[in-house]
Amino acid sequence: MEGDSMTYLDILQENECINKEKDTTACKAEEEYFYRGGKVTWLNFYLSEMQESLPFIKRDKYEDLNSLIKKQSKLSKSLVCVNLFHYPGCGGTTLAKHVLWDLRKTFKCAVLNNNFAKGAAIAGQVLDLFVNGGQKQTVLLLVDDLKASENIKELQKYILDGIEKKNIHCNSPVVIILSCIRSESPVESMTTSFTDSVCITNKLSEIEQSSFEKKLQEIQKSHENHKTFYGFLIMRNGFKKSYVEDVVQEMFKDRQEHSKEAQLISFLALLNSYVSNSSLLGSVCESFLRSKDRVHGSKPVEEQMESFSGLLIRFKNSVKTERVRMAHKMIATQCCEELEAKEISRSKITKDLLSSLFVKEMDDDPLLMRDIQDMLVTRQKSTKFSQLIEDIRGGERSKGKCIAVLTTAAKLFVKSAVIPQALARFYYIIEKNYSKASEWAKCAKERNENNSFVADTLGQVYKYEMKQKQKHRPDQLDIFLSVAKDSIDAFQEEQVLAKKEGPVDLENQWSRKRTSIYNTNGLFGELQVASYVFDTLSTLHPLQEEMKKFLRYELQIDSICKNDNNKQFLQILKKKPFLTTLKSRVKIVFGFYESYLTYSKPSQMKEESGYIHKEVADCFLKYTSSECNSNVETEAVDQNRKYLEAQRAASFPGLLHCLSERRDAATMEKIKQSWQCIYNSSTKTKEDDLNFILANVVLNCINPKSVNIINHTELEFILKNVLSDEKEDEPQTSAEMYFLALVLLWPQEETKLYVEKIWKCFQNQYELHFRSRFIVPHFFLGQSSGLNRVVHKSKIDTCFNGFSETINMLWHSGEVWKNDKVKKLLCRVEGRTEGYEVFAQHGKVKIRVQPDKRADVRNDHKVSFFLGFSIKGPVAYDIQYPGRSPVESK
Repeated sequence: MEGDSMTYLDILQENECINKEKDTTACKAEEEYFYRGGKVTWLNFYLSEMQESLPFIKRDKYEDLNSLIKKQSKLSKSLVCVNLFHYPGCGGTTLAKHVLWDLRKTFKCAVLNNNFAKGAAIAGQVLDLFVNGGQKQTVLLLVDDLKASENIKELQKYILDGIEKKNIHCNSPVVIILSCIRSESPVESMTTSFTDSVCITNKLSEIEQSSFEKKLQEIQKSHENHKTFYGFLIMRNGFKKSYVEDVVQEMFKDRQEHSKEAQLISFLALLNSYVSNSSLLGSVCESFLRSKDRVHGSKPVEEQMESFSGLLIRFKNSVKTERVRMAHKMIATQCCEELEAKEISRSKITKDLLSSLFVKEMDDDPLLMRDIQDMLVTRQKSTKFSQLIEDIRGGERSKGKCIAVLTTAAKLFVKSAVIPQALARFYYIIEKNYSKASEWAKCAKERNENNSFVADTLGQVYKYEMKQKQKHRPDQLDIFLSVAKDSIDAFQEEQVLAKKEGPVDLENQWSRKRTSIYNTNGLFGELQVASYVFDTLSTLHPLQEEMKKFLRYELQIDSICKNDNNKQFLQILKKKPFLTTLKSRVKIVFGFYESYLTYSKPSQMKEESGYIHKEVADCFLKYTSSECNSNVETEAVDQNRKYLEAQRAASFPGLLHCLSERRDAATMEKIKQSWQCIYNSSTKTKEDDLNFILANVVLNCINPKSVNIINHTELEFILKNVLSDEKEDEPQTSAEMYFLALVLLWPQEETKLYVEKIWKCFQNQYELHFRSRFIVPHFFLGQSSGLNRVVHKSKIDTCFNGFSETINMLWHSGEVWKNDKVKKLLCRVEGRTEGYEVFAQHGKVKIRVQPDKRADVRNDHKVSFFLGFSIKGPVAYDIQYPGRSPVESK
């Protein structure tokens, strides 16, 4: 396949630049372009290898990155990833390309040149390159600033899909993805990354400083205009702000800050300060400048910009369109500060940009539309609004200017839902103007009526307004409850939308960044409102105790004695029928979160935020706690169920959570006894039987010496009875039933059927909600017998007490499986791979299991692995191939 047909890849040939004619003037211009701040090209590396040139500056982290890639290439995985985190403008992409240049004879090297292409199309071209020319050779793919981590995961998935579909056999990686990621805190990003990583900062070592000094001397001899090589000089000066200040001040010296040239600089400075890789269309820049003087119509931007031209870089993007940007982000930021000193604020520049020719011509420039939206809307986790809006609010000390900017943009971008959404957030969080907030939140909904994340804002507006309302007088309480009802209605509508949408529906209008998770904000928002309503009514004088009982369904409004003090309050409460549905809704939402937080988590490396667990549990207990004695000693089933509810052990995921949080043995004994009582009753359900079995398993994990544990044989008998009662296509059939069947009955002839059943049940019950989340393995197959063969994950974790690395890091890296204690604890299962599927083999029984890491699977080999059990089914961990060392297999 010819390189030209690889539309999304810039392929680096082994003989790159060698057979091309090189004009001396063109080569010199190429060097100047790079030193001024342009992106490095393969020709730059080639020219640096000429005898008359100094070698290309080798950054300190060059060897680290080079060695890491070579190390990864020896792994027996079909796909591996390496991250390079770098501070913006410190040469990260240049370092990555330098490594590619030097490895071009070891791997087939390519750079992704279109971050907006679909993952499947990119993967197809990458795999075509792997087999290109009849020689199968690892592809080293550089992916530069693919913004969302979901996009990297998506690309990995499509590459693995393609490897399996093409039935590619390889003992070494088919693809190595080198992901170059901009970060304001590269060291922190590297230490928290679960992928093998290298980072470079904006500080040069002494060796690097020396290299830059030598290179500067060479440049000064061969380039007269070396003082405009800002990309190089900023690095050579150690990224000192003082140097950039001097450059920018000199540029603005004796210049009219209101001129067309200065205005164009202000637009580019604003965009480049806040949005990576932003730019303006070259042709529109020329038109913008030409409007002041028709005589200069034929002149390029650089000539029209006069002394400002040194600050600009003209380049061609992936579709060969000429665009213009600033030479360096530090220059862009300093230009904004210089203009601000001249009383041209960021808010003014933004408003001028929004009314400029660039926006009027935006139909021809969708990239600008995306960049402006990102600048106004995209925020960091630590900020409430985009950095631009935060800077306007803080630096200009003006909330009004923030509103003016966002309002102008919202009216201009009539198809954008996220700008009015941001405006609504500003109104309710900062201004406390809930009328305006709801107006813009509704506007956002109208523009994207099927997006649940957009719909969430209206519920949040009402929730914030509800909390600000007074509720001491009857009329105030009436308004408070009406707003609470509005909030609940909005959150419930959001929940309906969330169930309808899939990952593709959530794609951002102007970028590849997408949210693939299931939106739970509506559920959590409804819970928060219900909790606040309970707190408010339970402190309502003089009805505190009556309100608690009313909200818990223990007392009806008509049963409360009326008097002059409470009569009006009771009349209002009677007109709010939604109050009588709160407890049932809270129990439904709590049931969702019990499964959601127990069976899954955001990723293998990341735990759920603690406040979510706490608020969900607190709200549930408010509505369900009663006078139930914590030392239940009764045969009454309803009392035992209330006790279990209070202990949050009334369900299958609730019992598993007891184990995850290591409940004390005494409490777990009481929980098991309550389930014994329910199991012995005539009103028990199939679900009760399953929970009773699990209660015994959990108690055995916490206190294996307990005399109250039912033995494995009897539990197996109970479970088989439950399984035998299963009716074909029975709606109540649950993944939990087959989860227990796999844990307690592995491996039997029927196990193969149970695996198929649990996959189907998971798909029906949980796949929608758990998409893009890590499914937690709760149990592992141990070397003991009976119930002691069931090893909980927490027991494995305790083998690493005192380790400096986080337990999540150890799990993700696979270091867990190298520990001798773990090896003695768990049983390795024999099996094989067929067609990139993994099977456990037990005699004649062959059972399919899911691999923990798809990239570990090689086709048609004998294997062994540790076996884990999640609510999605059996999972193979630490897949080893006989005849290869553990290091090679990993």
